[in-house]
Amino acid sequence: MNILVLTNLYPYEKDDNPDITKVVSYFAREWVRQGHNVVAVISSSSFPSVYYKVGKYAQKFISEHYVIAAAPNQLWTKEFEFDDCGVKAINMPMQKVIPKGKYTELQFKHQVEKIKARLAKMNFVPDVVTGHWANPQIRLVSDLAKYYNVKSALVLHSDHTKALCERYKVNNYMDKIDHFGFRSKTALEIASGHLEFRNEPFICYSGVPEKFLSYSIDVNEKDFGSDKLTMITAGRLIECKNINSVIDAADKTLKDVDFEYIVAGDGPLMQPLKEQAESCGLSDRVNFLGQIDREVLQRKMAESQIYVMISHDTFGLVYIEAMLQGCIVIASRNGGIDGVVVDGVNGFLCEEGNSEELAQVIDKVRALSPEEKRRIAANAIETAKNFSEAKMSEQYLENVLK
Repeated sequence: MNILVLTNLYPYEKDDNPDITKVVSYFAREWVRQGHNVVAVISSSSFPSVYYKVGKYAQKFISEHYVIAAAPNQLWTKEFEFDDCGVKAINMPMQKVIPKGKYTELQFKHQVEKIKARLAKMNFVPDVVTGHWANPQIRLVSDLAKYYNVKSALVLHSDHTKALCERYKVNNYMDKIDHFGFRSKTALEIASGHLEFRNEPFICYSGVPEKFLSYSIDVNEKDFGSDKLTMITAGRLIECKNINSVIDAADKTLKDVDFEYIVAGDGPLMQPLKEQAESCGLSDRVNFLGQIDREVLQRKMAESQIYVMISHDTFGLVYIEAMLQGCIVIASRNGGIDGVVVDGVNGFLCEEGNSEELAQVIDKVRALSPEEKRRIAANAIETAKNFSEAKMSEQYLENVLK
């Protein structure tokens, strides 16, 4: 099958932004492994030259507040092609003056014609068209799917809110795109309050590599009987991850407890978080590892009892990895993983960034017997085994083709 993927964000080895989301690439690569032909057209934003001069100065602020360090990279202002593990990736920039601004009618028409011409030159006729993020993909998916007379889908990420759907006129395309996907149960529930779907929408979860399933531990090997409490968080050290809330919760409830809290990851808030731990008198029990290899992280998780991150994420694969390692996961209520993590069944939920409630949840976990902890951990492992890259990519494609 020929699959055309439209996106404005895609990882590229020559881009020095390590935080750009790889989610679209993961799906595209897996489809190639499954025998499909995949072309990814990247409609990246190209700004006036002044943005690239200012961008490097804005980078520090942006990276502290957003998951994606979005200071513009001039690399994406040019058309180029590259191979991504068998995916034919083509960057075709679209001019924009205002970040997150809308495109003109003329720009949309021009981009559609450029894409059609490039695909014709490649003798690539898509059997399905899917895209990620409304701006500008909603118009591109609609027009190209109509032109090729094929099934279509659009996956919304953090742009599922009423304000952004109104901004990008999503309601105007509900009858022009076959299926709409969302990155979490919560996002779908929110969008259902202001969008009317022609066909049943779907949740577009990501998956972990197949080899990670083999790393899954035997829950009976997990040391839930230890007097020492071990917790871990992994992610970029930025504001929205709320790692400061975990340290604050530890200060509230674990001062007199033998515990270790491991923070794996790097980022602009490393020093402020270290200073917070020191001011709480916890610097000897909060261990900052910096950036570590993904496979090393699996071992650290296997050695930990609790994985905690009450952050704002559309969907976090790291939660799935922690569940495979038998961790009792504490995640955000109404966040991207809510619906996968079921409170009290295979993990626990807490209000995003609420250190008071988090302290109570940690106390609740500590009060469980080793047998109860193993039951929850075993449920977590069974849940996570359903989230492989192969299975999630197959489900995504099945939903588009309905």
